[in-house]
Amino acid sequence: MKFECSTEQLGMAVSTAVRFIERRVNLPVLSSILLTADKTGRLVLRATNLECGVEITVAAKVASEGVVAVPGSTLSGLLGNMRAKVVSATLVGEVLKIEADKIAASLKTVPHDDFPILPRVSASTSFTIKSGDLNRAIRNVAYCASTSTIKPELQSVLLFAEVGKLVTAATDSFRLAEKTVSLRDGGSIPQLLLPIKNAAELMRILESANEEVEIYYNEHQISTHVKEIYYTSRLIDGTFPNYRQIVPKSFTTEAIVLREDLSQALRSLSVFADKFAQVSFSVEPDKKAIVLTSRNPDVGEEISTIRSTISGDAVSMNFNGRYLADSLQGISGESVRIHSNGPGKPLLIRDAADDSFYYLAMPMNR
Repeated sequence: MKFECSTEQLGMAVSTAVRFIERRVNLPVLSSILLTADKTGRLVLRATNLECGVEITVAAKVASEGVVAVPGSTLSGLLGNMRAKVVSATLVGEVLKIEADKIAASLKTVPHDDFPILPRVSASTSFTIKSGDLNRAIRNVAYCASTSTIKPELQSVLLFAEVGKLVTAATDSFRLAEKTVSLRDGGSIPQLLLPIKNAAELMRILESANEEVEIYYNEHQISTHVKEIYYTSRLIDGTFPNYRQIVPKSFTTEAIVLREDLSQALRSLSVFADKFAQVSFSVEPDKKAIVLTSRNPDVGEEISTIRSTISGDAVSMNFNGRYLADSLQGISGESVRIHSNGPGKPLLIRDAADDSFYYLAMPMNR
């Protein structure tokens, strides 16, 4: 095996692939990146942690074909410190010799016979969407996914489609977010539960694209091609809660505030938050204001008053301040609409000018 390629392109490919290796296993091949060189002028890098995997193609001058597995972290560290424009690699026995300008390194290889095959999903079930729309749809809800392993189905981002719209949702039982974006093709897509860690990697890959992507899926996997990158992930086998049945259809109180005012107030209140990040949230129609209070016996207290347009009843509840601040990640407009049905009921937050996103926050029972 012998090849030569751009140091920058190989370094970028390795920095992506290394995110998919599994470092804490007894199977060394899973902590490796598989390099395959063929005479068509391609160098293909593969990495997987058995949950998700990636295949990246880099243009190369291939003098002799071959396959080798090398420790991902070592290769990434080596290339990250190279400044030469071109790097060459030659396999000599069980050692991969890498040279670039004034640097010469020898990497011990790993037996690659047991390297897993990345699954290929049939193109018979797929949908097409703008990469930016899919990235935004996942990013607007992903932070709500559960970090607990008790309910695996909540450690995911839900994707499904109805009437030409792709819907994403995530919840940890304390808050919930849903985002809707347009699909190029109509029709429906069944519920797909993408593990949250794998969703994070998909978002990073989508950031590099500015084009339509085709998403392939079946009962167990989801995959896509983004430029030279092929991404695949397992899907969680489970049933996502029927969350829409708890989303209120009407409200007794509505308030509209400037997004920046609410964001600034919540940032300031976090200084005085207690260990539960508790914030008292009061809608006061007579003052035409929302009053937020944060109190910590060991630090002090802050009261923040935000001018607001209010209709309906006064209401006061306690919330996790971080949860309220998180809701603003999916809102890009200048104003925020806040809906309530009184004490003990969830708060619904959405963009005042865009109904494609909403966020539901449960009050604290204290």
